[in-house]
Amino acid sequence: MALDTNWVYQGEQGETLIAAPGEPALNITAYTAAQKVSGYVASKISHLMKGETPALVFSQGRLVWRVPIVLATPIRGLLGVVGTLDVDARTGQLLVDPTLTVQLESRAQALIAGTPPPPAV
Repeated sequence: MALDTNWVYQGEQGETLIAAPGEPALNITAYTAAQKVSGYVASKISHLMKGETPALVFSQGRLVWRVPIVLATPIRGLLGVVGTLDVDARTGQLLVDPTLTVQLESRAQALIAGTPPPPAV
């Protein structure tokens, strides 16, 4: 993917211009990014997954919020991170890899298999 030359510039001494004068560096907050991911995974993959607190990352020529996706069950609680999903920090676009669903489901099954069964009530 080519860099968006409207807002990214590699300077002579390794500097990177993230936003041109007068442009906001970010339009999407970390909270909004996590909400977008939670809504996506709950509706498309599993209601037992949600987005957690993201990290701001410069990836493939753009600023993205990298949102960890966690799996939790009502009985076992939080089981752990099953993957990540990037959200463009300027546009809010979810950057969904075509294999995301398979990866998340596979990791979720491995986490569930690796945890002891809940105690009998």
